[in-house]
Amino acid sequence: MIRHKELWFVGMPVFRVNNWEEFRRLVKEMVPDTVFYLPEPHPLRNPPLGLRLTFYHGQDMYVFTDFADGKSLKRTGIPLTNPDERVRAEVREEDIRRFLSTELGNVELVSLPPFIY
Repeated sequence: MIRHKELWFVGMPVFRVNNWEEFRRLVKEMVPDTVFYLPEPHPLRNPPLGLRLTFYHGQDMYVFTDFADGKSLKRTGIPLTNPDERVRAEVREEDIRRFLSTELGNVELVSLPPFIY
């Protein structure tokens, strides 16, 4: 389910997509040129990892977030390396790209640099 126009980013509405199946359906339906992905910290999870996926369609921005839950990301099931070690746990780039390529088909995947706070 999408929460419509929850946020605005530089004058464009941001649609938060709450589940993986819906995000995948929207990508296949809207056929964006690019899906951006960003592994990011998620300090309230164990291990403290997350993943943000974003694509644009016209003037709209669609965002899906996932977070670690044990040995994988909860919503997508992407595996984590070293999940029992909070400091060394990570989501590997090749695992993200393999999963997204398989699930989303022929769309360009672009990794975004981590945000610096």
